[in-house]
Amino acid sequence: MKKNFILIFSLLATWALAQHSYISDRRFYAPDEMIGYDFKPAVKEVPNEGQEDLDPGEYSFGITQNHLYVKGEGIEGVYNVNNMQPEEYGFKLTLMNARDARLQGHLKVIVNKYGMVETLIFKRAPTDKETIFYLAAIPGQVKEQEKAYFTDRGELAIMHPDSIWGKSFHPFLRKHTADRVQERLRMKDSTTISFVVETTIVEKEVKKKKKDEATAPASDSLAVAIESTPAADSTAAAAGPEKKVKIIKEYFVVERSIVQMEDGQREDKTWKYPVKRISDKEDTQAGEQEERFQWEFINDKKEKIVLYLNGDHTVSSMVINDRTYLMRGF
Repeated sequence: MKKNFILIFSLLATWALAQHSYISDRRFYAPDEMIGYDFKPAVKEVPNEGQEDLDPGEYSFGITQNHLYVKGEGIEGVYNVNNMQPEEYGFKLTLMNARDARLQGHLKVIVNKYGMVETLIFKRAPTDKETIFYLAAIPGQVKEQEKAYFTDRGELAIMHPDSIWGKSFHPFLRKHTADRVQERLRMKDSTTISFVVETTIVEKEVKKKKKDEATAPASDSLAVAIESTPAADSTAAAAGPEKKVKIIKEYFVVERSIVQMEDGQREDKTWKYPVKRISDKEDTQAGEQEERFQWEFINDKKEKIVLYLNGDHTVSSMVINDRTYLMRGF
């Protein structure tokens, strides 16, 4: 499992080399919400010695359930997380180097009043000085571009399952559930979730049936077949047999993203999930800005596809198999 975490964090760090972590990327209100997150600071400061700007990915701090993966000159290594607890300033991780038990230190995670991480304070060993790492504020131009592109939590309202078809949204964060890794998405990832209706029109000749034979087209709750037979007249009879028109509607959840493969190559991938029906559940104890509604998209393959909406029916998050998508604002 440790090898998987190292591989995934390495791939995510490589994919995000062009970007630091921005302060506004994520809000953290409990220590376990940091699990799977990789912080990439922009500035390093050693007290009484000075500051230096960092290249994107030059230093990084990846947090898992039991380990802290640190990249950077002089402090790189895998540290056991002995304790992870809230503090007045945010959170504190008590650490021990996995290869040298004498190296016991800590990582202080400093958050602002909005739950956003502004600063990391790292101490590798009792004899070391604390080193301060600052996360970058998002540049104004990037902020405006992303605001227009990504779907905010509370932005897209869908009042009823029937009205979801034709809608789409751009999530901001992707959590890989099995490996518990959080991935901050970028506009260049082109990650989109769409709810698509595909209509097919099929014509076929009508076979004459006996008067006492009854026909009824098979239909599902969402996959609908509508048939119509034109009335026969002398012109139609002369031209040939009657035609029957069948209109078939099929419903899909479509997941699209440009993803980084294990060999480092980027690939534009699309997953298409048929939908037979939607199961609608409500948590009556949830508030207006909490996930109150759960819509499950059901198909014959038993795939897990669930959309969560807040109490005001705005999209909050979505689960597709082992991936959880969060809107901007988490």
